[in-house]
Amino acid sequence: MAGGKIKKEKGKPSQHTPYQGGITFHKSKGQHILKNPLLVDTIVQKSGIKPTDVILEIGPGTGNLTKKLLDAGKKVIAVEIDPRMVLELQKRFQGTPSSRLMFEAAPTPTSH
Repeated sequence: MAGGKIKKEKGKPSQHTPYQGGITFHKSKGQHILKNPLLVDTIVQKSGIKPTDVILEIGPGTGNLTKKLLDAGKKVIAVEIDPRMVLELQKRFQGTPSSRLMFEAAPTPTSH
């Protein structure tokens, strides 16, 4: 190819996004990571959470929002469908009393 640029072939966009901790997220399952600390802070500020509130978080992922929710409320109940993420969350929040934080692994739907 004389004088031309080599174009990288574009394939299908990846359905998997690797996490720094080595876990691959599945966007097809709705797994997206909330990384922007300003966005996390804004979500918590606008939520109107009071220090006496018990918060239900669906899909805590890596726990970035979970941490801020713990700071704002009395207790967080975090429900995660991916058992790999539940293990990561348990590592990240080890030492946090169960009176303040509880993780639940949601059952995955079965196909017929």
